[in-house]
Amino acid sequence: MSDPTFDFGGRHVLVTGGTRGLGRTIASAFARSGARVTVTGTQSLTSAYDASLSAFHYQRLELTDHDSIVNVAQQVGPLDVLVNAAGARLPTSLDVHDREFVSQAIRLGLVGPSHLANRLRYRLGESTMRGGGAIINTHSLKRWFEISHGAAAAQTEMLGLTARLGASWVRNGVRVNGVASTVAMPKQAPLRVEIDRHSGPLLTRPRPQQSGTLHDVAQAALFLASTGAAYITGQTLMVNGSGYGGARRSH
Repeated sequence: MSDPTFDFGGRHVLVTGGTRGLGRTIASAFARSGARVTVTGTQSLTSAYDASLSAFHYQRLELTDHDSIVNVAQQVGPLDVLVNAAGARLPTSLDVHDREFVSQAIRLGLVGPSHLANRLRYRLGESTMRGGGAIINTHSLKRWFEISHGAAAAQTEMLGLTARLGASWVRNGVRVNGVASTVAMPKQAPLRVEIDRHSGPLLTRPRPQQSGTLHDVAQAALFLASTGAAYITGQTLMVNGSGYGGARRSH
């Protein structure tokens, strides 16, 4: 069965953390759908990355640095979609007090993905897409909440942020949704014994549980950014079919 097709021709998409992993998979999917895609990373030169970034525009971005966020927000130009796929990495050289300072700054929205989204909110609101501009949060956002709110509260905070912004920013012409998945490597299922009354014991393997792949998550992100989801906001989709959905849907 073929994947659904999306048309993002003439649209500009910014994917933070788009140089590797999930971010790159999503960036590539948008590019194949006709979008002009800008990706961000922490390296000064694109040659520092293993994979080619020739299909994208590139901006250096340190989400723990206020000035770096402001610089990217000023240079990115007209924007239709923002995908938050950059994981949080604090320098190992930071001492305890510096780490607490960064954690507090993330919690207050002074740095991190929330700060970037706020900087780009009105630019996204100017998008001419049906339904307005779109912000797509990914499970990479959870790592930022682990730093700012602790591991136990990270999932709840991530889902709550998407629901709150989805409800409040829709009046500015911006949809905010999320895609979450625990992408797992396939594992061999253990053997089990089934009894057949005619042939006796049989060794079988149960059907493996379905789990989302990076490609599956990317497809969900494209759907939420598309005009097909023009009136969906504040929702978080679980790609692997289990877990929590967003708390609110606004029109």
